[in-house]
Amino acid sequence: METKRLNDAVLMYVKPAIGKINSKDELLMALTVDKQTFNTGTKRGLVRIITKRVGNENVAGYIDQSELWQVESRDGLNWHKISVLKIIGIEKQIVELGKECDGKFLGLEDPDIYTDEKGIKHIYFTIAFMLDKKRGYRVYLGHAKGSSLDSLNTAAPVMKPLEGKNRGYKEVVISPIITNGYRINLTESNNKDYSVIASAKAKNFSSLWQPIGIPFHPKKDGKEWCAEHASPCTIFSPDFIKHGDLLVGIMNGREKSEITKDKKIYKKFRPGLFVFNPTTGEIPWVAPEPLFEDPDAVTITFASDFVELNNDEGLLYAHVNDSFVRAYKIDKNALIARLPK
Repeated sequence: METKRLNDAVLMYVKPAIGKINSKDELLMALTVDKQTFNTGTKRGLVRIITKRVGNENVAGYIDQSELWQVESRDGLNWHKISVLKIIGIEKQIVELGKECDGKFLGLEDPDIYTDEKGIKHIYFTIAFMLDKKRGYRVYLGHAKGSSLDSLNTAAPVMKPLEGKNRGYKEVVISPIITNGYRINLTESNNKDYSVIASAKAKNFSSLWQPIGIPFHPKKDGKEWCAEHASPCTIFSPDFIKHGDLLVGIMNGREKSEITKDKKIYKKFRPGLFVFNPTTGEIPWVAPEPLFEDPDAVTITFASDFVELNNDEGLLYAHVNDSFVRAYKIDKNALIARLPK
């Protein structure tokens, strides 16, 4: 398969993993993989499909409606759609949450798959609503669980909007470390017009998580490449990469927008490294530069999941222009060389 080296850490597979470059007919993004199936003959995962887009993804104010689909792959590099993800009880929950926030349902977004020690699949996803009576939206961090992607039941959202403080939570990353009986997980939230990385204390995969802080705020902590928006993608297993007693991860960061007379123009959104303290929830270091940018990106190269291939390499998936997904082989030693001394 044709590849292109972007830098010493990133080798891009030229053919999209799913979707087509510059396609307007079908927009796919947010690929996530069931890691328990990755070393089997049939790899399973989920992808977000945009069913309707109003506006331009590079200009503030666009609206996406979407649904989640199951996908499969033989090699991890070529994925194809199987069917719409079915979650028993989700329709009832959507109605209840819509009444709670007085909003119009936009869709299920941005899935993540985790498997607990008992083999139960936990699917986290955004349940998005546009407010009916005032400008804005609300997002819930939804949760479903079951023995497989084919047998999921709705569970209560693990995080809800904090009225008067934020619009909600999405894009979860589960910490691999348990401290004093709980994990400190990361999510994306907002503080006014900034997207921030928020932390939450979780006793398990299911109960309501407790928000505890904002370990990364672009206005206070951001570099130029992540000066306005930030979202966590993954935290590497400490068996793969760690930095002393700290963990290492990949986040997505966006530059400060350009404001014109009547528009807010989004700038580049790219992945980059960060260091995470799993016992305090702090992010003491963020890379001074992004890790890479896809050559076909207008503004968006957004990393959605990472899978270890061996002790030295892994596959990172990222969606480009919110329309197709590519795979990139990541070199562990090149990442380590980028960490603070």
